[in-house]
Amino acid sequence: MVFSEFEKKVVLITGAAGGIGRALCDKFSEYNAIVYQTDITKINHPNFIQGDISDQEFINYLVNQIIEKESRIDILVNNAGICPRTALLDITYDEWRKVMDVNLTSTFYLSQAVFKIMIKNRSGAIVNLASVAGQVGGITVGAHYSASKAGIECLTKSFAKSGAQYGIRVNAVAPGVIDTAIHKESTPEQIRQYIQSIPLGRMGTPEEVANIILVLASDLASYLTGITIGINGGQRM
Repeated sequence: MVFSEFEKKVVLITGAAGGIGRALCDKFSEYNAIVYQTDITKINHPNFIQGDISDQEFINYLVNQIIEKESRIDILVNNAGICPRTALLDITYDEWRKVMDVNLTSTFYLSQAVFKIMIKNRSGAIVNLASVAGQVGGITVGAHYSASKAGIECLTKSFAKSGAQYGIRVNAVAPGVIDTAIHKESTPEQIRQYIQSIPLGRMGTPEEVANIILVLASDLASYLTGITIGINGGQRM
């Protein structure tokens, strides 16, 4: 069976309460992985640990809790993120810092903490959530969001280069317009414009993003590291 290798693998997924996060948790669980989940929003699920991923003390607590129970983390998906749509000239210092802390800094520190464990085990896979906005700049989303996602692509390459000698692969996905709560504030006209810009003529689904992440975390991608895969319906080729 495809993805049978995930059975009993220890997987940590951040941003577990959101659309892509829920799809990821469901899919890894479907293949009998041991799925640990975290989010600032509380959800009722086994192995859920609530907390603010932008808090370094919480990151240390989260990783230690999993290691005490499982002694390893095999797969990390850095999915947590926030996406304010504040206009460029209206972004405050505090809002800039908050977006960077949640989207980029937490990805670095959590990856760093898990990396140390993966080095000891000489194996592991990390998948980061970038964005098409980090490749083309933000117009409908904030400049801070776009900058944080561009940083994730570079961070992915840095970890990939450092981890290769230990059998650790690090990749990213860059979703385009995905049908999640991030678009709940979009007007019908904005949605129409989004869809017009997509050659496949529709939004993507959280499950479609999760499917590619599963591939990158699996042995099917055993010779892939340091890449970012666009999941955007042809919006950026």
